[in-house]
Amino acid sequence: MSMRASKSAFTLVEILIVVIILGILAGIVIPNITGVTVISRETNLKENLSKIRAQVQVYRQQHASFPEGTEFVDQMTKYTDFDGDVADTQSGDYRYGPYLEQMPSNPVTMDATIRTTSDPAGRYPPGDQNGGWWYNEVTGDFYADLTDVHVDNEGNPYNRF
Repeated sequence: MSMRASKSAFTLVEILIVVIILGILAGIVIPNITGVTVISRETNLKENLSKIRAQVQVYRQQHASFPEGTEFVDQMTKYTDFDGDVADTQSGDYRYGPYLEQMPSNPVTMDATIRTTSDPAGRYPPGDQNGGWWYNEVTGDFYADLTDVHVDNEGNPYNRF
């Protein structure tokens, strides 16, 4: 008697069924992950705006003016004197701040640059570029510097948050 070794293997049909099941699962899971990413980015944007705006108001209370547009990052992340001059270390004159540990990036564009204006009538960013942040040094308004195509689920532009 001869003994034949039988080989065990998956059939083509079994492999196709597994591939189809994996495709269905991927179709269910991937849209949910994408939605979470968008919600997370939007929440992060709102949190950053809230924190920065609050610290701009603290700066204003301590200095009797808003941070200067060209010096915004330094005035918010370093020690300052009453006139807004900046120092890396705290001292008797440089006793204010820092208001932010670092300037956060806009979570939509990952850009931390700040476009400024000194136009008191400039209430919102013009919405003509995708950058980091937009700041009005006269009014203290601070927004995401984004085009109008970036909107939340209700159609509200991120650059108006």
